[in-house]
Amino acid sequence: MKNFLTLSVTTYLFGITLWVLWYFVDQNVPFLIGEGSWYYLPHAARVLCVVYFGYKAIPSLYLAELSGPYLLVPFMYSFDTYLSSLISVLSVPLSIQVLRILSFTLGDTASSPLNKRNYKHIYLITFISAGFNAILVNLYLSRNELNFPGLITDIEQVSRFFVGDIIGTVLVFVSLSYILKPIIAQSRN
Repeated sequence: MKNFLTLSVTTYLFGITLWVLWYFVDQNVPFLIGEGSWYYLPHAARVLCVVYFGYKAIPSLYLAELSGPYLLVPFMYSFDTYLSSLISVLSVPLSIQVLRILSFTLGDTASSPLNKRNYKHIYLITFISAGFNAILVNLYLSRNELNFPGLITDIEQVSRFFVGDIIGTVLVFVSLSYILKPIIAQSRN
């Protein structure tokens, strides 16, 4: 239970931090204002937390996915985000399950078909989960006639979701690797 609590708090804080950072950049960097769907940083929290912490990270990711927009801009969405947020969070476990069905299980040894220590495998999971997220969330939005104000669900929006999830995850992953590299190197000495 102690580990679950630590994992949940860490996951929630990581998710909320990426929400705040993403929102700040989207609202304050002049050439990126309003273009946040092209570099959606919170998808990195979904991918990295589920890959490294497992399915126990899902409840706190869902809470971060719900509370992030409501804490930053309470009226940002014109619709309830409960189901679309759940679909987004579950896109990563869905991609891992699809890979498992295809006999690519996620492990942490060199003999594992998918090694969570190999960045290429994390990018593969990112790519597949971004596809699931883009298609399933936009399918939900269009089937229920929900969407962001003034927008329709079309191929551009689906592609923005897909590309934004990938770019956002890559930006966070590369940033974390540069930030944590000296810390890891120092701990090995």
